Amino acid sequence: MKLKELYKCIACASLVAPVAAIAQQSPEIEEVVVTGSLVRGTPVDADLPVEVYNQSDLQLQGDPTALEFAKSLSASGPTTGEAHYFGGSGNTGNVSYNLRGIGSDKTLSLFNGRRITQNTSVIPQIALQRTEILKDGAAVTYGADATGGVVNFITRDSFEGLEVSASYKGIDGSDGDHSLGVMGGFGGDDTNVLWAAEWNHRSELDTTERDFTSLPFGVNPAPWSGLTNLAGWIPRGGLPEVPGNTANGEWGSPLAFPISDYTQESCEAVGGIYDNSYTCRYNYIPYYHLVETNDIFRAYGQVNSAVTDQMDFNLNIAYSRVHTPHAYGSPSQPVVRGPARAEGATYQLYAPAYNPYVQGFAERTGWADNPLSGLAQGYTPVTYRAFAHGGNDLFAQGDNQSTPNKNDNRYWHISTGLEGEFDNGIFYDFAATYNQTSAYSRAPDMMLSRVQNALYGFGGPDCDRSQGVDQDPNRFGVQNPELAGTGNCMFYNPFASNFAGQPVLGLDNPNYDSNATNPDELQEWFFNERASETTSYNSTIDLVFSGQSPLELPGGAVGWAAGTQWRQTENRQSVPDPLYNGTRKCIWPAEEGQVPRPSDHPDFTGCTPDEPGPFQFFGTNVPDSTDQKQLSYFGEVTLPVLDTLFMTAAARYEEFDDNLDATVYKVSGKWDATENLAFRGSYGTNYQAPGAGIVPGEVNNGVNSYTIAGGAWRGAQTITQAGIEPETATVWSAGAIWDSRGFTEASSTRIIFDFFSIETEDELGLLASANEIASAVFSIPNEGAGFDFADCSHPLIDRVTFNGTCVQGESTADDFASIRTDYGNGPGQTTEGIDIQANYGLPVGPGDLDLRVTATHITKFEFGETTLDGYLLDPGADRLGFLNFATIASAVSETRANFSANYRQDIHNVRGVISFISGVNDDRYVDGNGNIINETGLVPAGVIPGTDGERFGPSMYGVRADDWITADLHYTVELPWGTVGASIMNLTDESPSESRQELGYDPRIGNPLERHFQLSYRRTFGGM
Repeated sequence: MKLKELYKCIACASLVAPVAAIAQQSPEIEEVVVTGSLVRGTPVDADLPVEVYNQSDLQLQGDPTALEFAKSLSASGPTTGEAHYFGGSGNTGNVSYNLRGIGSDKTLSLFNGRRITQNTSVIPQIALQRTEILKDGAAVTYGADATGGVVNFITRDSFEGLEVSASYKGIDGSDGDHSLGVMGGFGGDDTNVLWAAEWNHRSELDTTERDFTSLPFGVNPAPWSGLTNLAGWIPRGGLPEVPGNTANGEWGSPLAFPISDYTQESCEAVGGIYDNSYTCRYNYIPYYHLVETNDIFRAYGQVNSAVTDQMDFNLNIAYSRVHTPHAYGSPSQPVVRGPARAEGATYQLYAPAYNPYVQGFAERTGWADNPLSGLAQGYTPVTYRAFAHGGNDLFAQGDNQSTPNKNDNRYWHISTGLEGEFDNGIFYDFAATYNQTSAYSRAPDMMLSRVQNALYGFGGPDCDRSQGVDQDPNRFGVQNPELAGTGNCMFYNPFASNFAGQPVLGLDNPNYDSNATNPDELQEWFFNERASETTSYNSTIDLVFSGQSPLELPGGAVGWAAGTQWRQTENRQSVPDPLYNGTRKCIWPAEEGQVPRPSDHPDFTGCTPDEPGPFQFFGTNVPDSTDQKQLSYFGEVTLPVLDTLFMTAAARYEEFDDNLDATVYKVSGKWDATENLAFRGSYGTNYQAPGAGIVPGEVNNGVNSYTIAGGAWRGAQTITQAGIEPETATVWSAGAIWDSRGFTEASSTRIIFDFFSIETEDELGLLASANEIASAVFSIPNEGAGFDFADCSHPLIDRVTFNGTCVQGESTADDFASIRTDYGNGPGQTTEGIDIQANYGLPVGPGDLDLRVTATHITKFEFGETTLDGYLLDPGADRLGFLNFATIASAVSETRANFSANYRQDIHNVRGVISFISGVNDDRYVDGNGNIINETGLVPAGVIPGTDGERFGPSMYGVRADDWITADLHYTVELPWGTVGASIMNLTDESPSESRQELGYDPRIGNPLERHFQLSYRRTFGGM
């Protein structure tokens, strides 16, 4: 028997395979290797809580995709992979497991027992034999990153012949999803070569195709923004001779309140919601997609060869590409900073009176009839976004009307090694593994220095903006009214007359002037691609020895394993564009005289020391080049104390760069109390080191949705602290296993209960979320309408960037532009719960019936004390049963469960599956006692369309989400010309649970497809 054939799953987890299949798994084996143990000879009924999913069994369940499988696990938490622009468009199609819901960074993924990238899209599904889920901390066995558990994908050992597979999903509103796969194998007694190729395709599904994403503003206000291209403009007098660092100091004194570029009627005509003279809200979700076009290509090759009778050689090479050509978002992002000298998001642009489109604005709005209009030298919008109600098809494909991101990720996994047995009976296992991830990302944003120059009449890619043209070097931008708009230079029209209508909804803009449309080349010039590529290289060398010691216990010989592991991780970023890679540090180039300085510096001109870059919304990406090495030593012993009592003890020491190290240990055991009843348990410590990509002192500028500001997206800055240490965790579990005959002689029963507890300390992450800081600072109730006031003397006030300065009793949550927080060793978390697995099989009529249940019930999910700058933000919070949108951004459902009934008769197989996920409360609006809080936030701010100023009342949408229960039905028949499957997913056409988020549901938990159908085909030619 070859050594690879000795690898066998744990019998205690075999409940996930049909009973009929279990009965067939009876060939004797000499040695076994178990996920979670390094000792050969570990009993197949060991003490580890592992679930095993045979690929042949999953084929009877519709052959779920990697994303569907990961999201279906009851032990899993929120999972990335669905199209979710707000959670990172680069995650589309990329699946990272999140066991226990404590973060995907705490689940370790293995491929044939070797480390692989956290993103498991590289796994060749057609070549898999099974997937083993170890639901226990395993840092002692495998090193860092395994606090929540391990997912081990195991391919077929040998295959000879050819196998082809294909599937198609019919989805309402979409062209459907499909997949193709082919696998071949050949070899003889000593060598087997296996190869495989796959293609998975997902088709675009518009948000307009589902009711839960197309809700009115009064129901779900989350996807509506008040920052649009229908703005309120402040008329201003003469420009100050020397510009200052406030709106008035730079643009001059206001002559009137905001002059609205729209009326309630014209706002509503393009689908907007009128709020006030400078806010016509627009719904950006019609421009987004529930499913993006996504292609995953995989190729795999495997060689297993017996070099000698006592040595085996193996080689695995896997490649995948996850390609999302267009991840559609808003037509453009809103202005959150620059190009004005004053910090913040308001009054950042200036349209001079000589801009030819200003007069049309003044006449259309009636401002031209005001005696003060003749004094106006220019106009500044309160807030602004260049493309909103009118869409933007400059970069879109097909009928789309928004600016898309592009994501192209490539993965390599190469592993090779030798394993065998010395003459003295000691086994060895040597392996070298290499993983490479290349992630290309393009996320366009606008450069407001270009917009401002176009407002001055010097816009466009071919405009001559040489130094000799500018008549006022004290001001940013080109000042020359006489030459403005001449030659190849163009004016920009920022007003409501520049767009024809809302293109997705087919609504006409009554203010449109066909002669006032901005040229495409001018608008394209505003944008920069913001493209970068990040490549990560990870090399691992493992050397493990194991065997049986001479020491005999009543239950048998003591087994042992010892070894070492060396890992190196390198990250390299390529950002060639100087506008994006940090070379351009400010909104305006250095030659214009703008350089980073503290805001209290006498020469400050609007560019802060964090070097925000030239973009209106996103930050720059200074390319990093990092390297981290890790070396560990470990040992394990198995102790068969009695025939009925088996124990294991293990320890690991690992050291990292920067003088960091960690020592962890684990003990576990299993006691067969009776013939039918066994008890098992484990206790151990785990750790996670700071990743190679964590750079102390690094500044990242991003965005965040702020609860205290009605969900508005604004700036968020994160600074990585120095002195970061590894986070640690204590993990323990205790369980019972019942195995017996069922109610009849031919039936069988297995029931497993496992209690688990995971407690982390010094957890790597944000010391406090930007939302927590904002909510603490803006904490003085506003008795009138509007957002709460800021406490301008708050200990965290310096972490808030205001639109101007903080004024006690005046500044509200509507008046800040960004929040700064830190990344480092933050508060820990504790999660506890119960896993239940049950399996009952019996013959029924001419076939076999198999009933199964897997469930996880969380009893505790608490976070520790959150302190920042010496201020106690949170004494500790219970996150269980909450959406956690504003804190950890990860919903924690109390219960997740799957129930299935499988009936097999000859060539026919029918399976029904019911899945259950308990609903969560939105902690932005519900406290731990179930009481409604933040009642102001429940009221959408706007005027009900078609009414005379009537305002909206509170909406409870998504505040208390219902449980989500779905039912699937699968039929498989084995015919002479292949195996055919037909499935109805979501049989009762259930929409995902309501969630007060932009898409109306939680993409990390729910499925947006509603009822859909699948056909599949598989055929094997000469396979074995």
